[in-house]
Amino acid sequence: MKFRLRFSDKLAESRKNQPPAHRRTPHGFYNPHMQRSDPRYQETLHYLLDRVNFEKSTDRACTKNNFQLARMAYLLELLENPQLAAPVIHVAGTKGKGSVCWLLAEAFRRNGLRTGLFTSPHLVDLEERFAIDSQAIEPGELVEIVDQIRAADRLCSESEHGQPTFFELTNAIGWLAFRNHKTQVNVIEVGLGGRLDSTNVCSPALCIITSISYDHQLQLGDTLAEIAGEKAGIIKPNIPVICGARTPEASKVIQAQAQLQGSELLQLGRDFDVRWTPDPKSLRARLNYTEFEYPEHPQGKQTSFEQPANVKMLGKHQSENAAIAMRAWRKLKQLGWDLQDRAIAESLAQTQVPARLEVLGLDPTWILDSAHNEASIDALVDALESYFPSRPKTILFACAKDKKAPEMLERLVASVDRIVLTQFRSNPRFTPVEKLLEIANSLVSKARRANRRVATILSCEDLPGALELVGQPANHRSQTNDPSMVYVITGSFFIASEAKAYFASCGQIGPS
Repeated sequence: MKFRLRFSDKLAESRKNQPPAHRRTPHGFYNPHMQRSDPRYQETLHYLLDRVNFEKSTDRACTKNNFQLARMAYLLELLENPQLAAPVIHVAGTKGKGSVCWLLAEAFRRNGLRTGLFTSPHLVDLEERFAIDSQAIEPGELVEIVDQIRAADRLCSESEHGQPTFFELTNAIGWLAFRNHKTQVNVIEVGLGGRLDSTNVCSPALCIITSISYDHQLQLGDTLAEIAGEKAGIIKPNIPVICGARTPEASKVIQAQAQLQGSELLQLGRDFDVRWTPDPKSLRARLNYTEFEYPEHPQGKQTSFEQPANVKMLGKHQSENAAIAMRAWRKLKQLGWDLQDRAIAESLAQTQVPARLEVLGLDPTWILDSAHNEASIDALVDALESYFPSRPKTILFACAKDKKAPEMLERLVASVDRIVLTQFRSNPRFTPVEKLLEIANSLVSKARRANRRVATILSCEDLPGALELVGQPANHRSQTNDPSMVYVITGSFFIASEAKAYFASCGQIGPS
């Protein structure tokens, strides 16, 4: 208790010395009409973005020197531990963690629970990271919460722990927003890895690890076992774990960590599974979710529960994310949570996570997908073949320089009709379009020598130019577009972000 009082006294003293513009205001008295052009909002963004930001860095290893849980814990202690205000569902994984977070958060909301949702990165506006009942907080509230944090941030910066990073501050913003809104459950997506991620200071009611594949190898390791070890770092003693990693190399590591922590492990493919049937006409899918038990019986594995479901999001991989969400829901019910099956069923049937095979428009079909590694590109290609088997396909592609562009493009070159290479401008991690063109041309030459099908390769230095190139100018819908064509913008979260902002600014592509 003395430890907390000492921090609280320092914080109170520090607040006395703040200029009036930075004094904390009671929740609910922020300006709900503040625009993002407001100087106070712009100053708040600069305050945050001036910090070390690993989302814009490619050369920081996942070590205690770069990622310090002690600093995050100290910062939250100064803020009176908002992460302890409500039960937490903590979600890690290479692919699918954002989708699982959204599916569960929507289900909790539909169940009548006030729900906090923390995800990253954002597509267009920073406030998207902090959602209350599926709605991002307002710009004025972001400004007010950052004002709440400044004194604690200064004390932390002056301590042995050093200055909090951008992600640590945004994580603290999320916890404060959720406490301010008196959320009843918070769904928290891990930023990077898990073991040393800033979110790993929470005390979860349930841990979830989605699929494991190769990504962020510099930070997480070169093997699936090493990557899984970092993800498994979120497992807490005696807290149940839902695992969606099917690869034995990864699942064995997660199983060992769960056993070490004395935590029950429910494994996709062993304890529960799902069958997926796509419907190209409706652009939806039908699932059959199944749970198994292993009694001492000659027949071994037996079905203990079955449940059909409809899923809005495209792709077989989303069926596994849906199954993970369903198993998590049923486990929480078994733990005594008052949850209705109707809520999770509605969430599966109606939730569309932004930039996850998101259909922006029809006739022609435009899809936005943040696939950014080999596994997610494979999932994209499979989904296009499942839902649009006979239609021509054009890919607008850009990727970060720390991603495996040759492997991703190799899959696309053999699967679609045309690829327009470009680059994003919103993050310095972009791969130059000239480099992408060199890679693609090499792949095309290799495929032609083997008499294999190849895509036509085009290039443009930015997204607006790439859209012009395929006949989708900013000022009007092109009348020359082939209505049967399927257009997909993919390769990076950053190009998806630019696409969202671009389409919002000119308004020419939207749901039909």
